[in-house]
Amino acid sequence: MLKVKSTPVDQLRTLNELLGHVSDPERAEHARLALEFAYNEHPEDLERVPLGDYVDKLARLHFGESTESNEFAFAHWHVPRLEDFSPLWIRQAIVVEMKKLAGRREGLLLVTGLRGAVCPQGKYWTKHRENQYRRVRDWIDELACAWATRGSRLQVVVL
Repeated sequence: MLKVKSTPVDQLRTLNELLGHVSDPERAEHARLALEFAYNEHPEDLERVPLGDYVDKLARLHFGESTESNEFAFAHWHVPRLEDFSPLWIRQAIVVEMKKLAGRREGLLLVTGLRGAVCPQGKYWTKHRENQYRRVRDWIDELACAWATRGSRLQVVVL
């Protein structure tokens, strides 16, 4: 697996494109313009701030304060930095987020910070960390599938 280090701004642009496919096209364009304006005015701020701090703001630009539609739901989990990624801890966090998606025909579960939680800045990406990342990633996918509303379309995105 090729690992390409992208900046938080690149990740926000990618997320904006993804959210643009499920939100109002006018809101998607507004969000894109707001992101570009913020980057042009203060690029150093957006490059240093953790991605998780901006994801919810971007989602609000796309969906408003709450998702008005019963068709689509959005949930975001930012993984805190921990030494131990136990299945019970991950289960609890994913179940909380999946309850936000319950009863909707389509949903997006966005997970941010996993790579940074597994390999803190300044550390090396080792085979052990790669295995831990894949193990946690698999748990997230399994739990999301188990808790998804029957017949719904769920996307799980890990940035």
